[in-house]
Order: sequence, then C-alpha cells, then structure tokens
Amino acid sequence: MLLTTAWICGSVGQAATLTISPAVTSNTYSGVITLNIAGLVSGEQVSLQNWIDGNTNGVIDAGDLLMDGGKISDGEVMVIGGVTNISKPFDSNLAAGAITTTLNFAPPLTLENVVAQHLYRLSSPSNNFTAVTASFIVTNAATAQRVTGIIYSNGIAPLPYASIVATPTAGGYAGAAVADVNGRYSLNLNPGSYNLIATAPNYYFDFATGVTVVLTNGVSATNNLTLTRGTVTISGLVYNAANSNKQEGVMLQLDSGSLFAIAFSDTNGIFSAAVTPNFWKVQPIKERLARRAVVASQNGFQVDTTSGNVTNANLGLPKGNALYYGRITDNANVPFNNIRVDAGDGTNNLYSAIGYSDANGYYAVAVLGNTSPDWNCNASDPDNLTLANYILNTFNNTNIAVGQALQQNFVALPVTGHISGKVRDNLGNIVSGVTLYANQFSGGNNYQSQNASTDGSGNFSLGVANGQWQVYFSYGSDDLASHSLVDLFQPYTVTIPPTNVTLNLTVYTNGTPFISQPQRQSATQFGFNVVGSVGVNYSAQVSTNLAKTNWTTFSTFTLTSNYFPIVDTHATNGARFYRLLKN
Repeated sequence: MLLTTAWICGSVGQAATLTISPAVTSNTYSGVITLNIAGLVSGEQVSLQNWIDGNTNGVIDAGDLLMDGGKISDGEVMVIGGVTNISKPFDSNLAAGAITTTLNFAPPLTLENVVAQHLYRLSSPSNNFTAVTASFIVTNAATAQRVTGIIYSNGIAPLPYASIVATPTAGGYAGAAVADVNGRYSLNLNPGSYNLIATAPNYYFDFATGVTVVLTNGVSATNNLTLTRGTVTISGLVYNAANSNKQEGVMLQLDSGSLFAIAFSDTNGIFSAAVTPNFWKVQPIKERLARRAVVASQNGFQVDTTSGNVTNANLGLPKGNALYYGRITDNANVPFNNIRVDAGDGTNNLYSAIGYSDANGYYAVAVLGNTSPDWNCNASDPDNLTLANYILNTFNNTNIAVGQALQQNFVALPVTGHISGKVRDNLGNIVSGVTLYANQFSGGNNYQSQNASTDGSGNFSLGVANGQWQVYFSYGSDDLASHSLVDLFQPYTVTIPPTNVTLNLTVYTNGTPFISQPQRQSATQFGFNVVGSVGVNYSAQVSTNLAKTNWTTFSTFTLTSNYFPIVDTHATNGARFYRLLKN
C-alpha cells in the first residue's frame, strides 16, 4: 500500500508521513481515497496537492500539472447549522498530531480518475517539516475494447503528456487518460458511443474537428486528435471571495463557440490559458468545488482576446454558508455512495453547488443562504450508472438562511417498467435530440425519472416505477423550442403496470393553432377555444361548404393565453366549418 518518502527538517527535528489507500486502483473504482497523515504538531495545518506525474519519474517537475490542492488542519471539521459538511475533507482521526481524511474518486468527478501516475504532495505552510510525496496510480479498467491514438500539436508533432477525455454522446463523463512522451494514448471503455476530446495546458481543442467513436463488444478504435497552441493568453487569480485566500488547483473551462480549453490555478492561485483571439467564456468546473465548500457562478464571465492578452481575469468563489444534507438510500434502506447531489438558486440561476454521498449514503452541499427564495437540491445523477435502474424523489424549491442546515433525504425506487415511444412533428418528420421526463407523486414524495433524449430515429424510453406518471418535454438546451417546435397537450398520463407502455407523441411547428372544446352557445352563436403560441397573430375563418374555397375571416387576434375563446355570432342552423390560420 505504501508509497511514501519523508525527510526530517533539521531545524525542527520533525518528520511528517503520508500514506494513501488504495495506492493503486483502476479508473472505475467506486470507493474513496484515504489519506493518512502523521507526525504533526497538535492542531497543525498542512497543504495537500495532487499532481499528474506525466513522465512517471516520481518527482514533481516543472512540466507536471497541479490538478487539485487545499489545506486541512489536525482536528478540522466544517460545521454549518450543527451539521458536518462531509463534502469538504475533514479530519476523522481523534488522535492529536494525526489526520485521516477521504477524497471522493468515482465519476462524474471530472478528471479525478484520469489514467496516470499521480503524486500527492504534503507540505507545511509554516515550514514546520520538509515536504512529503506519495504516489497514487490510476490504471485502465480491464475491458475488451479501448480507444487509442496519438495527440498532435498543431496537427504536426506528437504532444507529450496531453490528455484524452471520453464523454458519452448522450452526455456526461466516462474517463480520461494521459498520453506518453510520444503523445500516444490508450483508454479502456465499456461498449458505447463516445466523443473524444484532447486537452493540454495552453492548447485549445476544436469540437468541429472532434471524433465520435462507437465501441461494440471486443472491438477497439484508433483515432488521432490535434490540439492548437494558443497565441494570446487569459490569466487571473482564483480566490475565496469570503477571505481572499488563494485557491490552488482549481479547474477552469474556457469556451468560444466550438473551441474548448481547460486551465488549472497554480500554487499561488494564478491561472493562465493560451487561446486564440476571440471572445471566451471562463467558468470553474463545479464538480471539483465541493471539497472547498465554495459555490460556483452559473454564468462565469466573458473576456475579449481579440486585441491581445487579457490579465486580471480574476475569479472569486463565494464560500458556502448554508447546508443541504441528508441520506440517499433505496426503498430497503440500502445506501448509495458516490452519488452527485446538485443544488442551485432556481429562477435567479446565478449560483450552483455540488456534493457527493459517502459510503453510508450521507451527503452535504454547501450553498449561499438568503440569496434566493427558491434554492433547490436534487440527487438525480444521469452520469452515474448506479442510478440507471432507479428513480429518486425530488423536493420543492425553498428559501435557506445563512447558517441553516436543511435535511432532505432521498429514497430511490427501482425501475419496474418503461414508457417508450417515438416523437414526430405534425408533418411526420422524426424529432431527435429532445429530452423528456416523467413525474409521479407517491408516498408523500414527488418522484422524477431520469431524463431521456430521443435518438436519431426519434425514439425515447423512460424507466419508471409502478403508479401513475405524467410525461413532459424538458426545458433547456435540448428542448423543443430549440427545434422551433412546441407541445400543446402535455402532460401525458401513463399508468404502470403494464410493464411497458408505448407513448407515441406528435409535436407541432411553433405557432401551429388548434381548435378545442367546440360548443353551441345560443341559436346564433358557436364558440371554441384556440390553442397556439402566445404572442402569435391568428385568423379564424368559417365556410359553409368544404367543396368550395369560400373561407371568410370573422376574427383576427393575437393569442394572449391558452386557451383563447372565439365566438362566431352568425352561427345559424346549417353546416359551418372552421379553420385557423397563422398570420
């Protein structure tokens, strides 16, 4: 298990030690990494860093990448509202002068399980002992298929120690690996469809030149990727907005259209990314902020490099001052570990935070109190295969105050059936890439299925439990509106059992009107409701003979709500036919 090196500081005569368990594991390990530190002064604060040892020489070199870092003190526990924030590393060792703490490892904690040799560095901010390093090795999982290839710099020369990241085409994160000195990478994966992304410090990746691979059982794929060296830089300081402490090892994502880059803050909290002249959005990767008990900005910030380098692109991370906490189990009280729990400030959409459940299913998420009346916290985690066959309850949005700890327990129901079908538009065209979900209220809890996106044939499948469900289309980046479509009749009610129910749905081009609830109101009046798109102008027309083209407009209006009432005041005895036109 050991992988430790230690030296005695001559002026103090104290030796600190660091051991890591497990010291070697595969990238599909679903437990935690335990760090044991000894040889400290009672109450002493230490610094811990995680480096990628690209050349595997066991020494932190100038070219190695700092991936994470932070400080912890002997006996330190972060408590909010009388509850321990277990997402922030704390000392569980009661002995003075010794620290035992754990780090979450399993996906979807982005890049935490990158296949490489890692070096953990233990040091003393007060120079009380000489730094200690310990090796931690992440290996490829044993699978029958893999992706391999070479990562190139500017499409010409192999790029040493660049990284490959695989993301499922349906979304999420599958794994990552560091290339060797010749830019060669190898990443074992389960069967599936993946997008391959390359990353390296001061390089950017263009998704327009990206690669999608489909791995079937026992079949591997080879694909080369290229990264482009940036010509201008974005740099700044990452700090804790509550106390101005510098934040080292914070992962940042930079986006500009199809261009993508990542950067990490160094030991002084400074980040620098070389990019191309353009407008770039910069934001922290929130999956890795739970250990710091800070909250991420939902929107990040934008910088303009069209005129050259940008400095002082500083990022303050607000410190969490309120807490959601609870436990995640199934309906037999069996706990789920390594489940991501997401919190956000609802309609304000300014802040978000993440926590992870521990081995006993307990979780905690630090958020900002008194900033919004509709904070929410949910444990639906589509990237975690553990929940693939379960449905979790959800909670209503609520206000949370500074210093308050709010308990919300999640109980997962096993999937016992599926609601499946095909989505087409009113012209018969297949609708792909839109997302649906199902809701149910049961046992005093509101349950929501995992989201499901329609595939290239318009098919979807929602895993659900017994009971009555309401099916909806989702809102967001992959919603109907982004396809200029609208659904006018949701929700759709489905009851389980039977085990599998077919629900084929028709959606409509934006603005398509419908007549509903037709009824005679008097001897001369016939009325109906118009369903369409609010803000769109329509005409209601009438005809007495469908064999002719003598349609007459009797009302022109702008839809202000659904349903909008229309009355034909000349509806005497005799056949009359109605239609609606979008103007």
